[in-house]
Amino acid sequence: MSQAANTIPANPQTPLAIASLLRHHKLLKQRLGIFQSRTADFFRYKRFVRALESPEYKKKSQSQPDLYPPVTSEEQAKLIFITLIKSQIVVPIKKLHSNELAEHDLSANKDYPNLLLLKQAQLTPDEYYVWNYNPKSMWDYAMVVLVVTGILALVCYPLWPMSMRRGSYYVSLAALVFLGAFFTIAIIRLIIFLLSLIVVSGGKSHGFWLFPNLFEDCGILESFKPIYGFGEQDTYTYIKKQKRIKRRQDKKDKAKKVDN
Repeated sequence: MSQAANTIPANPQTPLAIASLLRHHKLLKQRLGIFQSRTADFFRYKRFVRALESPEYKKKSQSQPDLYPPVTSEEQAKLIFITLIKSQIVVPIKKLHSNELAEHDLSANKDYPNLLLLKQAQLTPDEYYVWNYNPKSMWDYAMVVLVVTGILALVCYPLWPMSMRRGSYYVSLAALVFLGAFFTIAIIRLIIFLLSLIVVSGGKSHGFWLFPNLFEDCGILESFKPIYGFGEQDTYTYIKKQKRIKRRQDKKDKAKKVDN
């Protein structure tokens, strides 16, 4: 084996450049998990090796070999990955099972698995790693510009022409009407729900909801669909949960068919 294959890339910009290139690569098949009280993308080590062997990386390594070292063996891929670990761009983690959460004072999350930081990386194919790097997108910079522009516009309010002041007044009035209508609907739906528990369902938990998705984690339009529902069966969270259960069951059924 050549000496180049046994040396870690010397360019200090290499880890950051590789991370920027492969951060959202499709071959990583990343998933979201709860890591240190926040959501983070995690992946298997073998998936990263495949991303290093992808056409996108090969093209970069041919044009900029000093920044993107060529990967022709598993040993070279391992050395490159070590540079990312040493730079704290990726860190080794363990995906906890439900029976392990209590040992680490963690509570179960219905949407994402809990991830625990490991002290040492083993670099085994199925070992999990989490990204500790989130590059800024053009949208992030655009949001900063919009926020600064908005603040400056508010500061310069006394200099606005009368037509713009009148327009801002109507916009503010419309926003207040919208908020008032929203809270009114929220109060009315709660009253109807409580009455339905007493009159219709006899105290059971499947009462009548007006706009059952109003406070669900979904889009604005989806919050008002359907118009009414009973219990949690029509809520966005429940439907999403059932779809997730169905996908898991389909995977189990496929695995059984393969084994047979």
